[in-house]
Amino acid sequence: MRTAISKHTRDFVAIILLCLAALVVGGVILSHQRLYLPKWVPGLGTDFVDYKAAFSTSQSVTPGQGQTVQIAGVDIGQISNVDLVDGRAVVTMKIRHRYAPLYRDASALLRPKTGLNDMILELTPGHRSAGAAPPGWTIPVDRTEPNVNFDEILSSLDADTRSYLQLLIGGAGQGLAGQSRNVSNSLKRFEPTGRSLAQLNGALAQRQANIKRTIHNFGLLSQALGNKDRQLSQLVGSSNAVFRAFANQDARLRQSLSLLPGALDATNKGLGKADKLANVLGPTLGKLRPAARALGPSLKQTRPFLEQTMPVIRDQLRPFARDALPVVKILRPAARDLAQITPNLTTSVQVLNYLVNELAYNPPGPQEGYLYWVSWANHLGANIFNTQDANGPIRRGLVLASCSSLQTLANIGKANQLLGTLATLLNSPTVDQVCGQKSSQAGGTTPVTSTPSPLPALPSVPGVTRSTTPKAGR
Repeated sequence: MRTAISKHTRDFVAIILLCLAALVVGGVILSHQRLYLPKWVPGLGTDFVDYKAAFSTSQSVTPGQGQTVQIAGVDIGQISNVDLVDGRAVVTMKIRHRYAPLYRDASALLRPKTGLNDMILELTPGHRSAGAAPPGWTIPVDRTEPNVNFDEILSSLDADTRSYLQLLIGGAGQGLAGQSRNVSNSLKRFEPTGRSLAQLNGALAQRQANIKRTIHNFGLLSQALGNKDRQLSQLVGSSNAVFRAFANQDARLRQSLSLLPGALDATNKGLGKADKLANVLGPTLGKLRPAARALGPSLKQTRPFLEQTMPVIRDQLRPFARDALPVVKILRPAARDLAQITPNLTTSVQVLNYLVNELAYNPPGPQEGYLYWVSWANHLGANIFNTQDANGPIRRGLVLASCSSLQTLANIGKANQLLGTLATLLNSPTVDQVCGQKSSQAGGTTPVTSTPSPLPALPSVPGVTRSTTPKAGR
């Protein structure tokens, strides 16, 4: 094989070229014959969606002859079949998938493309608001129009009208013989005129609508004013009073107008200063632009923190603030009073601070501060209370009582039982023990020199020796 190809290389290349040319020519011919590959062929396959349209007649519609379906002059598919259903022609359309779907208000027209009645189906897909139609849906016959032949138009005319029409067409043929180019140029010149007339007619229609609306509104206004005679008279009277007041203020108005130039001058100066401010503010804002640009990433980085704290503020702080609001309202008077005494409290704290500083100050030299002597006072206090018994510490001291004082204490117990109980708790000696019977009768004052009455019995404590003689000065 290789030897044969090497010997006949030119012939082999020519055969390959002829095969490629045949494939190209065949593809062009098949494409003009509207041969479509199935959709499963990658890159070249075409997918179609079937829709139907019902017509009163499908004259000259021949499936398989390349009769196309168009939208706005663009081929979107072809006519694949024609059936008779209930006395009506139902035309099946195969539409490319990318032009689907049709909507339920779609309409269709059958029109000849050539003088030999080579038909095309002109399709209007409808509006999205009407809803999409499913595949296989049939356009109803009331939204379709079949082809109308010229003889059908003439058959609808009577004999005289047909005769006049023949005369008109014959005269037009004689008059326009050889003037096709001039007629064409004249018709071309009608296009700008028609466009301008269309704009003029649109403006006139808009003006007519505006005039109609104006007349209607003026009628409503007249009716409303007709029912408001008293209010109109009051309006006229009030306007007259207002204008009279303006007339009475003529001098002041003149004075105000005389002050207006000064105000305008001040305004001019203020605007000049504002212009200077704007001139300075512009570069300043320009310099702040990098900071504003840098603020964006900062805000993005802050966003997670805000997202995390938002539940805390919403679920914890806000309910707490809502619950604490009644307490805050109750504490508001106390806070107001506290605010009034705060200056005095500040002064007191300052004085207390001065006192504490004075007590804590240790002057230089041999002289000691107050804290040094406080420790000595603590030491001396321990010496004063270093004597105790089972009842606790006893302070050293001497108590003197006169006979009259002891007698008064005894009389209190007789007069008031409650005070007598308290006096008994003092465990004081009796008048007979201290002063004797003679002194008690004489009422003299003898110092307490005798042995006081014994103390009440104390519970026994192991390892403790208790004396039964009371201590002097207790």
